Amino acid sequence: GDRLVSRPPLRLAMMEEETRRGEKPKAEGNFLTRLIYNLEMLRVSKSSETPSEGNGMWSGEPREWAEERSLAQKASELSQKGFVASFKQWVAESVAGDYDQEEIGRRIDQTISSSPVVMFSFSKCPFCLRSKELLLNEIGMDKSKLTVIECDEDAQGNAIRAELGKRTGRTSMPSIWIREQGFVGGCNDGPGIVPLHKEGKLRGMLEAANAL
Repeated sequence: GDRLVSRPPLRLAMMEEETRRGEKPKAEGNFLTRLIYNLEMLRVSKSSETPSEGNGMWSGEPREWAEERSLAQKASELSQKGFVASFKQWVAESVAGDYDQEEIGRRIDQTISSSPVVMFSFSKCPFCLRSKELLLNEIGMDKSKLTVIECDEDAQGNAIRAELGKRTGRTSMPSIWIREQGFVGGCNDGPGIVPLHKEGKLRGMLEAANAL
């Protein structure tokens, strides 16, 4: 598969929503869902790379995981079907706890409508990094036309993830939205912006959204 190019973290160069940032999301729900959430955060921490010049100062999960033929990609695809997908949605909703669904839905709608391209992301996710690199570095998208919400760094992030799961059937990140197209999946699937780019369709979508 394609290797990721080592570059400084892209989100430092992108326009990101500043409101509600600085406060991490909190895990709600019952003991089981809190345990699952905390174990997942521990797994991310333990598997993350050590920042270096060689990896572009990346401190997230291994960049190789975002390759189309990686085991992590295959696992991600399997987790978006059937019982596993339903279980992940249940966990996402439980971890989010009680929240104002109308408020969160309104925030999602306003974010999507206010920007040509929106990416709901996790800051340590290699699939999210790969998507940002494709849009900004390889295609040359205008960075001011991309809005990124890092759900693991946003106080409403867990609720946003739960609501996105209800809308799209996917709780995995990234969740990418292009004006006039709506939801286009994640990095490698759903259909995903990497396959769309390889099929020669992504640039046209971005041009139609006035993102280039």
